[in-house]
Amino acid sequence: MSYAIFRCQGIKTLSDLAKIGKHNKREKRQYKSNPDIRIADSINNIELVKCDKSYVKRFYEIVKDYQKEYEEKMKTIRNDRYKSFYEKVNDSKSVVADEMIFTSDKKFFDNLTRDEIMTWANESLKFVYEDLGYTKEQIVHATLHLDERAPHIHLVAVPLVKKFDKRAKKEVYSISKKHYINSNLHLCKLQDKYYERLTKCGFELQRGEKNTGIKHLTMGQLKNVTRIFDKKLDNTKWEMNQVYRQLLKDMQNSVKKSFNNKYVLDFTTYQRFLDYLKKAYQAIKDMSPSEGLYKELEQEIDYYKKVLLIKDENDKQFDLLNLKIEDLTRENSSLLNFIINLLQALRDIFRNVLLFGKDKEKDLVISQIKDCYGKNLYDDKDIHYITKDTSKEKEMNLYLEEKDYDI
Repeated sequence: MSYAIFRCQGIKTLSDLAKIGKHNKREKRQYKSNPDIRIADSINNIELVKCDKSYVKRFYEIVKDYQKEYEEKMKTIRNDRYKSFYEKVNDSKSVVADEMIFTSDKKFFDNLTRDEIMTWANESLKFVYEDLGYTKEQIVHATLHLDERAPHIHLVAVPLVKKFDKRAKKEVYSISKKHYINSNLHLCKLQDKYYERLTKCGFELQRGEKNTGIKHLTMGQLKNVTRIFDKKLDNTKWEMNQVYRQLLKDMQNSVKKSFNNKYVLDFTTYQRFLDYLKKAYQAIKDMSPSEGLYKELEQEIDYYKKVLLIKDENDKQFDLLNLKIEDLTRENSSLLNFIINLLQALRDIFRNVLLFGKDKEKDLVISQIKDCYGKNLYDDKDIHYITKDTSKEKEMNLYLEEKDYDI
């Protein structure tokens, strides 16, 4: 069964509002970020709340009383604290507007007549007015797009409110999204209301999964994230390989035997080794966030394919994204194995640093091997081997005992 989908996204600046207006009103000739848009069919889109001007001009119409009130207040403000109304709304922690999207999957709309789609659209508008509490005068624009894979509504509203200010001891205007949706729990309840409203009208829908905690990306953002992390993994692996090769070369040229059969490095090679340790340490730190990212990307693809607009399992874009996720996972696994093998090869060097290095270098190594142990890159045997008969042996034995106790 199809899902009843209601999402909202705050619009932070007037510049962003202008861009969204051009997209929603189909003022561009082509949309590279969304090839599903069929410009030839855009003539069939329906304006539910018309906007015969730019979104920014409409915004200023809606907030004209707020702007007047603010500009009166600025007349009494020192010059060094003066802000124009434009700066005020753009610099605010709040939003300038809120965009709401209402939709379901293609299968749901395929079974509806045009009149039934309009009933669904009008019921969505009633939800905005009666359940969210917006007035029609606060709506910048509401349009029903019929030129993509599945019909959906884009509705942009300005969360303008007038409430009592204790400092000024009078009612003043402000823009506050929290006045309409004050928390994730409140949003969840509103999504329940939206689902109940549609099912009462006879639409066969089911409530989406609750409390997923997912903040969904746009399709363009999803593609950009996969590209960025693909490049990041490649760069990390290449950099570490380059530094490691140079380090081995330097060590072969500079290593000499001391009287007690311990390796001694010249100062330059030793500094290069420390630099390499820092790079390896950073790569290890990045490993956990990367693994979490892959799971999030998989959830995003699943969301778009199964819940929102996409039902075609053979869709090329999503096949490519799925392949990209698999490639990234393999790359991550490859980098992880590279680091594990490398750290095994570096155990003797770690040990020599603890035996002959300065306190600062010893602390760096201890921090490194603790982190490796926490990420299961080193085990108890590795730690005992590296620290045996060194000044850090007792500290690390206590560390291992504490970890065992925690478990």
